[in-house]
Amino acid sequence: MTYRDTAVCRAVAERFVPLRLDLLADRAAVRPLNVVWTPTLLIADRRGTVHYRSLNFLPPADFLDLLDIGEAETRLRWGEHDHAVALLAAVTDRDPNAPFAAEAIYRRGIAVYLKTRSTPAMEAIWDEIRARFPDSIWARRIP
Repeated sequence: MTYRDTAVCRAVAERFVPLRLDLLADRAAVRPLNVVWTPTLLIADRRGTVHYRSLNFLPPADFLDLLDIGEAETRLRWGEHDHAVALLAAVTDRDPNAPFAAEAIYRRGIAVYLKTRSTPAMEAIWDEIRARFPDSIWARRIP
């Protein structure tokens, strides 16, 4: 099971403050979070603002990628561009063809743009999606 995987447990313990809510028993806490399915993973910042969400279970390797993407999205909101870029690059460094690779590359392009304000730098990263994942939803999102 994903939540019992050693690497997942370590990543969550080292990088996040986990909170588990019961969809039925904790309705007052769950309702404002717009949670309608279990499990739902929400990655929020220190103020409690949710910046990334995912529904249902994933295998441990994919879940670790999801944690990196979710944390990167949160880091971007706080202007921590270098940290976000590193987290997103880690996804494709671990497995260039991982299920979340195209999403990580897409978001890395945004993070690089926010850091540098360089459209050519962002486009160079997005070219990788166009080349490697041309049929992905992430390639279709590129203007």
